[in-house]
Amino acid sequence: MGIIRQMLRVKGDKREEKLNVLFDSGASRSLIGTDIAKELSTPRELLIQRDFTTADGHKVSCRYFSDLAVDIEGKKIGIEAFLIDDLLAPLILGALDMEAYMIKLDFAKKKARSIRIYRPDVSSIIFSPGKPEQAS
Repeated sequence: MGIIRQMLRVKGDKREEKLNVLFDSGASRSLIGTDIAKELSTPRELLIQRDFTTADGHKVSCRYFSDLAVDIEGKKIGIEAFLIDDLLAPLILGALDMEAYMIKLDFAKKKARSIRIYRPDVSSIIFSPGKPEQAS
């Protein structure tokens, strides 16, 4: 498990702000403080409540998420952060988003680096019993 903090631009549908983002490889999901989320974006209700367990064993529940854009080294990534009260940082970027965008934590320099910010358009890939082929 590793943790790095970094000031990054975060944008929602209402406004953009520079936030102290906590990159936490021990957190599976990305989380945002409820108050900050409401300032940046219009929270959207989840179809099903999500329950999380914090590192200290505390259980928290979530009914909303925010669709956000985070700027890392001049590249924008899109995340859906779950709204949680009383977080250690305004925004916690979890391991699933780091893995999806191939973000590497550089502990020597104490910063997150984008190895490659790329997400293929999965709707354009056809999966068959053989090899995957591009849709035409």
